[in-house]
Amino acid sequence: MMLGWLPVVTMIALVLNGFRLRGQLSWLPVLDDEQDGPHGRFRFVVADGVELPERTRAAAEDWAQRQGLSVLDLVPRRLGVARALDLARAGLGKDFLATRLASAGGAGHALLVDDGVAGREQLGEAAPDTVTTAGLTSRLKRLACTATDFAVAPGLGVVRETPAQRAERLRAERGLFRAVLPPLVCYAALVSCVVAQPILGLGALALFSLQPYLVFAGSPVRPADLHRHAALRLLRDPANWARTLAALWRTRVRGDRVAELRAAYAAELAQGTERFFEPRRADCPWCGGTALKPHVRCADLVLNKPGRFTLERCADCGHVFQNPRLNLAGLDFYYRDCYDGEGARTAETAFSSGPAVYRRRAEMLVPFTTPRTWLDVGGGHGHFANLAREVWPDTAFDGLDLGAGIEEAARRGWVDRGYRGQFPELVAELAGRYDVISMFHYLEHTREPFEELDAAAKVLSAGGFLLIEVPNPGSRYGRLLRTYWMPWFPPQHQHMMPRENLVRALTERGFTVVAQDRGRADQSMDLTMAVGLGLNRLARNPDQPWRPRPATWWRRVVYRAVLTAGVPLLVLAWVADKLAHQVVKRGNGGNAYRLLAQRA
Repeated sequence: MMLGWLPVVTMIALVLNGFRLRGQLSWLPVLDDEQDGPHGRFRFVVADGVELPERTRAAAEDWAQRQGLSVLDLVPRRLGVARALDLARAGLGKDFLATRLASAGGAGHALLVDDGVAGREQLGEAAPDTVTTAGLTSRLKRLACTATDFAVAPGLGVVRETPAQRAERLRAERGLFRAVLPPLVCYAALVSCVVAQPILGLGALALFSLQPYLVFAGSPVRPADLHRHAALRLLRDPANWARTLAALWRTRVRGDRVAELRAAYAAELAQGTERFFEPRRADCPWCGGTALKPHVRCADLVLNKPGRFTLERCADCGHVFQNPRLNLAGLDFYYRDCYDGEGARTAETAFSSGPAVYRRRAEMLVPFTTPRTWLDVGGGHGHFANLAREVWPDTAFDGLDLGAGIEEAARRGWVDRGYRGQFPELVAELAGRYDVISMFHYLEHTREPFEELDAAAKVLSAGGFLLIEVPNPGSRYGRLLRTYWMPWFPPQHQHMMPRENLVRALTERGFTVVAQDRGRADQSMDLTMAVGLGLNRLARNPDQPWRPRPATWWRRVVYRAVLTAGVPLLVLAWVADKLAHQVVKRGNGGNAYRLLAQRA
């Protein structure tokens, strides 16, 4: 019965997706390069083999100057169908310019860049290939997050992309698995349609072939191969993807860096993981009580690095903490390649996906003050500070973090100044400078939370505000999902403070809690992340350099197959999370809570 409806559902999906892709391209402005004009005010990055006429350069400079742009990605009007569809799927849209955390790969042909951005990116003079040029757009967007845009350049020449280049570009933009999964699902649906209902199935095949006409009708992008591609799409599209995957397979090895990382991790793990732990303590680090019980025993479900961890709970105050805790060498081992190195792209994607959360955090100050100077402790790459400027455009945002990400945040201009180091050790330098300090999902990572709160009290000016958000260890999901509850996040989360404990600690340091968000701080992701962690644990990415054996083709196939099979579960979990959030946000049982406290 379900297969009987599949052709109708498939055809509706093809039409809706066609309109969606059309919307991603139809807004693009078209440069007027009919008349020549002066140029030389901007720099151009032109991919190897691309012809960029002087009139097009002048038109691009005129448009960028009139629109106040620092970066302009030039899209050839005659760009091929396959490449244009990839561009539409890459995150392009009419809100790209104004969306600070938007990310999209470029057309890969030519870019206009002002001298300031070019200097910060240290652009060379050599002509890059189309893959590098396409990736440059997303990197430059971070440096000019509200001054980067796209435009169609009628005079810009087109170069063809090889299957190897396409594979490398897609892997850099989205990860090839995410890029390949939708067409694979589409092909499977089309085949199933023909098997289940041959007549309607043929209609679905015809609609699939004609979909490019729907996408590009009235679009400023007019592919030169539109008619040929539509006529041969049933054969050409799968063949192109097959060549792309074959090219990826031939170039899968990522070079000496992965081999070096694998050797380094193997040498460390040969010594065992027990050396990464301090002796178990017999009392609670928060209240000193000795009534401790194991609360959760778990593993590293995010990176799948080896080791077992125990979170214990104090029966006297409810504090949950890692016991035994990691020593400094252990922290270095388990943090490595999570936010940088091998994990940099995943971390960037994760931190860029929550603009609404960042905005709600910044808006919590609205009834109480207009910040002049704001220090975001644990600021990472500066994502919060970047978004918070939309709420507080006149505020100076600085960031502090132990990792190198804060230096990158300063290079991007997302923070005005970045401090790298331990917060308590920088108190003398920072004392009295800030009227707002924020700690978003930072305090649970620290070894000594009381020292962090003492430092905040010293650095804040009189009457200043401290804004803290941490996981809620009292969440019902934490008890239900146990080790698969993401906010436990072993081994990085060392302390999980009940709200009453944190309020008491702030009061003892001269703060008055003026606002609290409990249910509203919930991020509606518990079930989705639990399913994701379970799939990640079951599949075990074979290419991670700390895996005991080098990856083989079979392990890669199994890994992708498990993740693909889990997609329906992830969708169901996401829907359940969104429904549950409508109830949770009205109560006190969310997976996190926020406190706003004012210093006396």
